[in-house]
Amino acid sequence: MKQGVVDISRLRHFYLKYLKRKMFNKIILLYSAVTIVLSGITAMLVYQYQAQRILQEQTDANLQSAQALNSYLSRQYESIQNVIQQIYGDATLSDDLIYYLNHDYESYLNYRLDLFTSTGEQRLRSFNTLLKNYLEREQSSASVSIYSYPNNSYMHITRYSQQLMNESGSNSQWEAWFARREQQSWDAMPKNEGSPIESSVPESYSYSRELRDPWTLKRVGLINVEFDGREVDKFLDSRTSLKGRILVLNAQGTVIYDSEGEYYGQAYPYRVRLEQGNPRDWVHLDEPSKVNVLNVGNTGLSVVGIVPKSLIRESTESLRNTLILVTLLFMAVSFAITFTIIRKYSKQVQRIICSMNRIGEGDLSTRIQLSGEDELQQIARRFNDMGDRLEQYIDKMYTSEIKQKNAELVALQSQINPHFLYNTLESIRMKAYFMGAKEVGQMIYSLSVMFKNMVKKSTIVTVEEEIDICSVYLDLFRIRFEGKLEADIWVDPEIKDCSMIKLLIQPVVENYIIHGFRPLEEDNRIVVSAEGDRDRVIIIVSDNGTGISAEKLDEIRQTLEKTLQPPDKGYRSIGLMNVHERIVLNYGGDYGVTINSTEGQGTEVRMQIPKLRKGETG
Repeated sequence: MKQGVVDISRLRHFYLKYLKRKMFNKIILLYSAVTIVLSGITAMLVYQYQAQRILQEQTDANLQSAQALNSYLSRQYESIQNVIQQIYGDATLSDDLIYYLNHDYESYLNYRLDLFTSTGEQRLRSFNTLLKNYLEREQSSASVSIYSYPNNSYMHITRYSQQLMNESGSNSQWEAWFARREQQSWDAMPKNEGSPIESSVPESYSYSRELRDPWTLKRVGLINVEFDGREVDKFLDSRTSLKGRILVLNAQGTVIYDSEGEYYGQAYPYRVRLEQGNPRDWVHLDEPSKVNVLNVGNTGLSVVGIVPKSLIRESTESLRNTLILVTLLFMAVSFAITFTIIRKYSKQVQRIICSMNRIGEGDLSTRIQLSGEDELQQIARRFNDMGDRLEQYIDKMYTSEIKQKNAELVALQSQINPHFLYNTLESIRMKAYFMGAKEVGQMIYSLSVMFKNMVKKSTIVTVEEEIDICSVYLDLFRIRFEGKLEADIWVDPEIKDCSMIKLLIQPVVENYIIHGFRPLEEDNRIVVSAEGDRDRVIIIVSDNGTGISAEKLDEIRQTLEKTLQPPDKGYRSIGLMNVHERIVLNYGGDYGVTINSTEGQGTEVRMQIPKLRKGETG
């Protein structure tokens, strides 16, 4: 637990010291992470591609070896079949062989002598001569044995010898051996198997076929051709580049050839998996392997090519190590180059920050000198220009401020006393009443009240005071337009004492008088209402004036959304914009002005401000 806390503390210390305020360190870290990830992904993709290529190459090479061996075995089978067909197709050879199988060897020799005497031929064709010629032609054939069932003997023929032998094993051994040969025409001939016949060469395999009398169809013997397995090795070595293992299985699943010798003469334990496996998938044998299975014509043999996963792993191991080394070297070189470049720019940025700190401390003479034409050099040049202008501006503003103070002092000295204006307006109003001009007197009174309110120093008033000023302002226009304007004003008693900034409603009403009032119509009407809604005060000014077109309304709304941006000089709703900006500046972006209007029917302006009691601020 303590170790975990210590590790977290170290990470936090490392982050605060080297990353939090170190932009270039963050760039190096991010770049390194991206480089590592991309390099790793690239190396992995290259490795997978190359591994697939190596797997495909070795699988194809194994398949080529299997196909070559398939052709090799097919030729062996066709060759021995041709010999048998020659025997049965030639009456002389057929009679010679059948006589040998049905008689003892001495009688057979007498038969041959009599035949020679009667025909007068110097060379008589015989089956053993045909078989010796076959052995001379087929280097892969080690020997041919002819077994006689009636005589319990056999003739063993090689390229260099011919032996006549009697059965040396027990009857049960011979019967078992013949029974196996009847079931399996192709079989292995391993030594020390308990068989009555031993192979003449190591790891050989043989093909057997029963011999029948062509006239009676009686089983009279068996021919067994033994093939040298070493010739298969020589053939594969000379014709193909063997990858993996090659097996040859007979119809019963016995291995008659194994390029590695492990399963020779045994029943292959994974035969069922070979039959059920998909050539494109890994088949679980001794280990996961890619398998190619080819059937050798109608011989009953199968050539099995096996590429084990360990062989693929050995072939890709050097590739993997090379990719890892190259990737690490690339990342190291990339990091070193990036670190060198980033460090150079980091030093330049530190110089800029140091100069900015000196400016902040009041040393306006600080300047940055950087070489080059990049963005940092442009920043340095702009910084130096700013320093020059700042010094000039400070000098200029200092002088201007002194002049401004002097001008304000003169203005204050010559300012008219507001009480003089109130008294003068009151005298004019009383004179108007005395002369019978009551409406003029009322207008002067309203103007006096408005002027008195506007020159107040306080910018915060109550909702009731703001509504009263608006009412006075509307009284002036009701009198001016002589009954053409009707004004309704209503205030929710609960919010009368709520505070608000001064002069929010009057500019909206003035906007209506300037742009929406219809001087030729008698039914002009404006309604001003203020009501509370939870934590807000909602002030609505609605009229039945000329309204605003849809295009102009969209333009006004878009302008209201661009808070604190100055409108065009010719803009018709500068009053609305001013009201909206003052609300946002004082109360925040959650409050402000919204407007709805229909051309020819009227306009509604809705103002929302927070509900603040007197003395509270937004």
